[in-house]
Amino acid sequence: MTTTTDMGGLHALPDVHIPLTLTALDPISHGAGTSGNTQLLRTQDVVQPDGRRVAVPYVSGNSLRHTLRAALAWHLVRTLGMPERSLPKTVVDLLWSGGALSETGNQADLETIRRVTSTVPALTMLGYSARSDIITGTLWVDNVHLVCSENRFRLPAHLAGHPHAHLPGGAMRGEAFGTRHDVRGSAVDRYIQAVQDASGLIGPEPATTQMIYDMQVIKPGAVLWTTLHLSVPTPGHVAALAVAIDEAMPMVAGRRTLALGGKRSTGFGSCAVDADLSPLGDMGELRAAYEQHLRERRDDIVALLREVVGA
Repeated sequence: MTTTTDMGGLHALPDVHIPLTLTALDPISHGAGTSGNTQLLRTQDVVQPDGRRVAVPYVSGNSLRHTLRAALAWHLVRTLGMPERSLPKTVVDLLWSGGALSETGNQADLETIRRVTSTVPALTMLGYSARSDIITGTLWVDNVHLVCSENRFRLPAHLAGHPHAHLPGGAMRGEAFGTRHDVRGSAVDRYIQAVQDASGLIGPEPATTQMIYDMQVIKPGAVLWTTLHLSVPTPGHVAALAVAIDEAMPMVAGRRTLALGGKRSTGFGSCAVDADLSPLGDMGELRAAYEQHLRERRDDIVALLREVVGA
């Protein structure tokens, strides 16, 4: 669909829809505050066909959207070979979190927006805020919903007959816990500094306590679904989404995987991804074209990022 010759083009392509089916390989944590020491699982109030109201676990589309944004930001700085400490914080905020408004007014600079779209398509694909402008992205990300009986009325056709469609969402919920250990009594306590109290006595530092924490989770084996939508994308937007998927959902042991929700650094959120990516085109060609586009315009991109935020 996209070639190296039209990567910076501004012509609109047909909408693209990428359904994703996710199977949890590890517990998924997606917080909604705490109750005591327990982190609660985020739920959505759902009205059933018979009028009952139930709370069903889900993962917000915004969380998945942030994962894609961060993947593209890291890909950009690696591809351009950006040195450490070389970007203003406003540019880092723009790339990793979508930026922020810093000036008053509401007159969008259309020419700058067009330059951003043709030069750094990932920004206008995801949307951003900078100076006095709020730019709406062309990528829409649905919430990630659980395949269960409470969601049966809204299941996509390919999951309508899934065995989990007849199980209650409560069957997919569980709890996980962990501890942060006091090192006293272990081999490393020899390095704890002795302290002197007011009476002049020498002793160990004040004792610390072991911290126990637990959280509500979606169990491994649960199946979820979502869809990524590109609305009137440019060729650059299509390529940027292909790279975002490739970066955020890499091939591991012959299948794509995605880290979903929170606590990823401690083993939570790993999911297997089943997706038909053919609407995007050839993933390898799109990635190669996109990276060539970035490298050929490296200096223009760095200057434009600073210009957008007024740095």
